[in-house]
Amino acid sequence: MVKKYRVYKKLLWILLAAILIFSPIARGASVRLWAMTPILLVELIIIFLWLFKVVNVSPNPAKPKLTTYNLRLTTNSIDLPILLLTVLAAISFVFSIYKHDSFYALLRLLGYIGVYYVIINEFDGQMVKRLIYLIISMGGCLSLYGLFQYFGTLPHSWWIPQDFLASTYVNHNHFAGYLELAMPVAIAELFNQMSRLKGDVRVAKDHRVFLVTALIFMASAFILAQSRGAWLSMGVSLIVMMLVIRKRRTINIKSILIFILVLMIIFSFVYLGRETISDRLKLAYAPYGADLFDGTRLKIWKGSVDMIIHNPAIGTGIGTFIWGFPRFRPEGLVALANAAHNDYLQMAAEMGLLAPFLMLWIFVVIIKTGFTKEARNSLRSVGCAAGVLSLALHGLIDFNFHIPANMLLFTVYAAIIMKK
Repeated sequence: MVKKYRVYKKLLWILLAAILIFSPIARGASVRLWAMTPILLVELIIIFLWLFKVVNVSPNPAKPKLTTYNLRLTTNSIDLPILLLTVLAAISFVFSIYKHDSFYALLRLLGYIGVYYVIINEFDGQMVKRLIYLIISMGGCLSLYGLFQYFGTLPHSWWIPQDFLASTYVNHNHFAGYLELAMPVAIAELFNQMSRLKGDVRVAKDHRVFLVTALIFMASAFILAQSRGAWLSMGVSLIVMMLVIRKRRTINIKSILIFILVLMIIFSFVYLGRETISDRLKLAYAPYGADLFDGTRLKIWKGSVDMIIHNPAIGTGIGTFIWGFPRFRPEGLVALANAAHNDYLQMAAEMGLLAPFLMLWIFVVIIKTGFTKEARNSLRSVGCAAGVLSLALHGLIDFNFHIPANMLLFTVYAAIIMKK
């Protein structure tokens, strides 16, 4: 029985690790059928295995015709908003203007929720630690791959503007969103390793070398991705993270000096791209000529608001923004608007005004819990919370939560933070 349970646990971890590796490599799995279908199938297997185990069907010897069910679920403070969001998504599906895409979007949402509860209930500390190091490894490898692309060693045919670093992703903003999640955890894990006084010194040193190397790659790629929204969101998030860690008195002078050294190496490395980055920063202040302020996104937001006004209760249906927007497309908008470029507006347009408030409820609880958690390895939760905060802020001007690879990573972080 014990052996079967170990095999079960190992299988869960391998399956989840497989989609965590596959989703960012598959161009962020940005709602393409060839990328999303394998992820959904693996999520379904994970959920089935878990339910098969927790719904322990066994004959009742006293009453052979009856069956007893042993269903025990770990509960926490975001169960209610998750339930309400699921119900709202189901209702929006029923009244959707295009049920095909709504059905697929609803399946994705249920897949994320299922994975969340599997991690909450079945993943132990060692499994979580391996997940964290897998995510950091993926962030470092994808960043290194992107750096080779940026400096002309490897091609990047699926993203035409070569001045942006996007690695395996279609859009540089969404790759920056992935790094917004991966980098704070790597920083927190580095501080965690530095604060340890006991244990295998050689192993701890190897971990630090790995974490510093991964951070150098990720931070360099993050800067060269040139996502201004990500830069601002990450900056705010890291400041909050450092204040939380400093308040806990878990940073010593040695840790700070090493962190400063890492930053110096990173900024020395990206000095090669200083002119491009400088030009990109100047565009952030330009009233015209920049992609954010030339009216394109503002017009998309205006059209999205009109969508919400006409469908305030249940929206046009989960996953149907691209089909509902043309009716409200503002005059003069020439760009393809397949997303609202604002996660909260898009949720409201697709599922009604209540949806973004439910999501904000979830964000607030997760971030607060992560920053205040006092359990063992709490720095890990702080890093996860910082990543969620950064992506939540970035969601005001982009749609990272509608990118499956990033949403899956957010789901993992939410579960890690909310685990008791």
